[in-house]
Amino acid sequence: MFSTLIDRYKSLRGNIEDGRPDAKLNHNYLSLYQVQRDHRFLEVTIDGDDVVYQSIILELEPEERTILIDEFFPNDFVGLPGQRVSVAVRLDGGKKMQFKTDIVEKHLHEGAPLYVLSMPVDIEIDQRRNAFRLPIGDRVAIDSQFIGPDELPYYGRLRNVSSSGISLDVLVREESANSFHYNDLLSHLTFDFAGVNINCGVSVRSIDVDQADDSHCFIGAEFVDLPAHEQQLLDRSIMRIQRDRLRMAGNAEAQLSMG
Repeated sequence: MFSTLIDRYKSLRGNIEDGRPDAKLNHNYLSLYQVQRDHRFLEVTIDGDDVVYQSIILELEPEERTILIDEFFPNDFVGLPGQRVSVAVRLDGGKKMQFKTDIVEKHLHEGAPLYVLSMPVDIEIDQRRNAFRLPIGDRVAIDSQFIGPDELPYYGRLRNVSSSGISLDVLVREESANSFHYNDLLSHLTFDFAGVNINCGVSVRSIDVDQADDSHCFIGAEFVDLPAHEQQLLDRSIMRIQRDRLRMAGNAEAQLSMG
């Protein structure tokens, strides 16, 4: 789809002196290639701007040491060559890839800006794992409510919970099914879990509309201002319930083997 544009941007760059890729460049290229292959979103911040933008990798050129990325979303900002950017990518297993680089070129494709970034010299991968997420069974109903980005109240039911975030089955009106976007802030989210009263904001990390019932959508969200004390209480409650579940499952298995 972008082959014509990519050929054009290559011709605009002209000849670049060939360099022999070293082991570090190969490692960085492979890491970025996996991000491109998996169609993972880039979280991009511009020096001097506190907004987090999204983009995706369109093409990698290890010989030229460049990365071609799509326009920024929200698309009210247009980057300029020479601007310093910070990029983060969320990976499987709770890892996060981070690096800093520069915008070296900007091109227009069908009226939308695309950006050429320099291949980063250093890539950091945070090895921290996601907090354990406790599934909430259908027999246990934990209701929640929050204020959406459109300043309207929404109601949902927890699907799973951890000390760092939740997954919600949210009841939506047809006209508001598209009100949620990645990185949206949902304010005054409240729910009661095992005696722990939660009231905080969350940042949207995933949205999935129920294809069988468009009055529901599933939202994964990360706590952004949960006090440390409540977070510790929540974590302890989750671990206690998980231990109880494992103990009950072990007892049931023992009874079956005896029986």
